[in-house]
Amino acid sequence: MKTMIVFLTCIFIVGCASKSKQKVEGASEASINNTVEKNDTLELLSDNQQEVTIKESEKQEQLSGTMTYKLKPIPRDIPTGQAINSDSLSMRTEYDYYPLSTTKIKVIITNLSHHEYECGESYSLAYFDEQRNTWETLPTNPIINNILWIFVPENPTHEQTIELYTSEIPNRPGKYRIYKAFNRETKVAYAEFELVDKKGVKRLRERIDNYWRKNRMVSNDTTAQNIHSTWIQNDDGDTIYVGLMNNTPHFQEMFRRKVVSYSAVSHGAIRYNVPFTQSASSDTLHVTMRTELPVYPVGTEVVSVELTNNNPGILFFGEQYHVVRKEGNRWVFLYDGGVWNDLGHGLKQGGTSHFKARLRPVVNDNKPGIYKVIKEVGFSGSSQKWFMGAEFRIK
Repeated sequence: MKTMIVFLTCIFIVGCASKSKQKVEGASEASINNTVEKNDTLELLSDNQQEVTIKESEKQEQLSGTMTYKLKPIPRDIPTGQAINSDSLSMRTEYDYYPLSTTKIKVIITNLSHHEYECGESYSLAYFDEQRNTWETLPTNPIINNILWIFVPENPTHEQTIELYTSEIPNRPGKYRIYKAFNRETKVAYAEFELVDKKGVKRLRERIDNYWRKNRMVSNDTTAQNIHSTWIQNDDGDTIYVGLMNNTPHFQEMFRRKVVSYSAVSHGAIRYNVPFTQSASSDTLHVTMRTELPVYPVGTEVVSVELTNNNPGILFFGEQYHVVRKEGNRWVFLYDGGVWNDLGHGLKQGGTSHFKARLRPVVNDNKPGIYKVIKEVGFSGSSQKWFMGAEFRIK
């Protein structure tokens, strides 16, 4: 939600212009009877007019035109008000880490208290000089609109984009802070972030790999179990590619929160809920499919399924199966790993085949609801296929 009240007074600096013109007038007369003298006079007049015109043009270039004022980014002192407790007001950047080439940073300010806070658009930007152990102020936007932002408990959040003026001072690896003054400059808060070079990018990737190795066997660590690969293109770049088994906005946010919040992490295309639109029967053509139990507890890893053929024809099917969950009026696929053995099975009349369906509760967030195991089957020698479905509940 955006901040509620805004007062705006824009300040513009406009170039000024002035023009000055002079009119040159002159006359020469020569004897009409002396043709040579007349021609010389006309030639001289022509040369004089050309010379005056050139000089006048140069003068107009000097006196005419627009005077342009170019505003340069300026550093601002770090505000000195009382520090605001982070439990009362949160000021953070969109990500904790950014590549060295970054030029814009988004700041998110949120009122977490029952009090009211107000501030303006003005801000200070600082870089931590480790050798001197000091915060060095950096150039900021020279034009600040006279805007008042009021953070009330009912409408607590506002965002502001801060530009890094790399043409003035090049980016350096290390820590940065964005400061803002609140409540008539009596209070202050800041958001901290870090810029990383190529070595820093590799350290972040190592951090991801170490987290995965340490936590992938922890049963309740959803984030670690959801990671299946990490790499850096050509081993020399800003982007860290992190493959997620269940690549949804929810799991991407979990990764940023628990592992690393880096703006140049790529998880690839987001996987949205894919609907299952076919019909799937549990009993048709004397073929049945059901789960061992009708109800399973939350967190169940595997359900046992049995497929029985009472049809005279030989039932033919492969290893592949899917699990779907009912959401509203539709069924959506759960993540299933996507890798299957290319094996075929034939089931004669009166035969039963048992298999286990993995639910992957860690990466699928299997909440209470209605689920179904589906498998495509057909009769041997026939091109016609259909889906069998074994429905169950999770409570």
